[in-house]
Amino acid sequence: MRSINIKQRNKQRRKTKPVYLVIAEGKNKTETIYLSHFQCQGAEYSLHFVKAGTKTDAESLYKTMELKWKELELSEEKGDIGFIVLDIDNDSQKAEKVRNLIKNNKNPSIRFVVSNPAFEIWLLFHFKYTTKQFANGNEVIKELKKCIQNYEKTLDCFEICKDKQDEAINNSTKVEKHFENYDWPSEKCNPRTDVGGLVKLLAEAVTEL
Repeated sequence: MRSINIKQRNKQRRKTKPVYLVIAEGKNKTETIYLSHFQCQGAEYSLHFVKAGTKTDAESLYKTMELKWKELELSEEKGDIGFIVLDIDNDSQKAEKVRNLIKNNKNPSIRFVVSNPAFEIWLLFHFKYTTKQFANGNEVIKELKKCIQNYEKTLDCFEICKDKQDEAINNSTKVEKHFENYDWPSEKCNPRTDVGGLVKLLAEAVTEL
């Protein structure tokens, strides 16, 4: 997996492919391992990962993304997008902070990709539709291990899930509708994840994966 290393682009020599930046929270590499599979030659975009550093709360991730966006002179007009991938862990304060960041965000090309309680909800949706509430991320992992017995945070399970991707997107969409009367992000939406929308965007712009 590559960390980001893009030379600043001169306006007259701008790449034709839009740049997609991804920054994820936490010490584990679950999100990055999974999403790195969309770094491929057949993509209509150039996907890169931004190092989060030591501070991985929502505000710090947003500030890091903003700095990298300006450093690389990225542009909404050229189709560049920044994705901030994070969990809210059933935490009302975390959810409120993310909602406020979204509300005050002046760059529509920087988007939040939120999961509650954890990213593993997206993986679980490959195997089942559920609106069962989970107390925390560990409870989600416990349920996921019924489907992927050897699952752990560092496991690359993309190939295991690959053929079920459309089912996961459908299950994710159904859950969004189930919680459509709630403001999102919210700890009341449990489980829910935005990862399906991100994966759909990435997958539709890849000729071969």
